[in-house]
Amino acid sequence: MHPQVDIRKIRDRYFNYSVSTGSADERHVREGLRSVAECLHDAATALSHHFTVAVLSYEGRRLGKYRIASMEHDTLALADALHVKLNADHDAA
Repeated sequence: MHPQVDIRKIRDRYFNYSVSTGSADERHVREGLRSVAECLHDAATALSHHFTVAVLSYEGRRLGKYRIASMEHDTLALADALHVKLNADHDAA
């Protein structure tokens, strides 16, 4: 079982994310972060003591499984890669 991290853009430079584990309705929610990278790093910091991999999604669109160490230590590169993936998926649709 991997935690699910869903990032949502509320407005320019204002993002929220939630983390859920398993089928429980309980979610950890963090609001008001300034970027996708900040969401990734914050979630990784919270999860790194208990998990090695998380499933990432953006506004409900699943992006895949990613190492929490990458979320925490290669944050900007991963945020850029996710942005490219989202744009490629959008262009293909």
